[in-house]
Amino acid sequence: GDPNAKGQDPFCPSSEGWPAFMRVNPILDWTYAEVWSFLRLAKCKYCSLYDEGYTSLGSTKDTKKNEALLDGKTGTYRPAHALLDQEAERAGRA
Repeated sequence: GDPNAKGQDPFCPSSEGWPAFMRVNPILDWTYAEVWSFLRLAKCKYCSLYDEGYTSLGSTKDTKKNEALLDGKTGTYRPAHALLDQEAERAGRA
């Protein structure tokens, strides 16, 4: 999961140094698979890079395709929703 979400609750105030606001984290306790199940079931739009083998998007300097999605037979990457090990979600970040 997102390392910046550690210690957050479903409702929590903004971080120190940020303007004051209330964070609302309705899916904070969902698993990686639950997020993708919802996105696909609800037909939500999402960044097309997730269909190209990326599982965590940052900047152009620290984001790469997730090797856990590489199909060794074809050399192509499966989409992010096909990731089986949710602990590997951030493996695509340098």
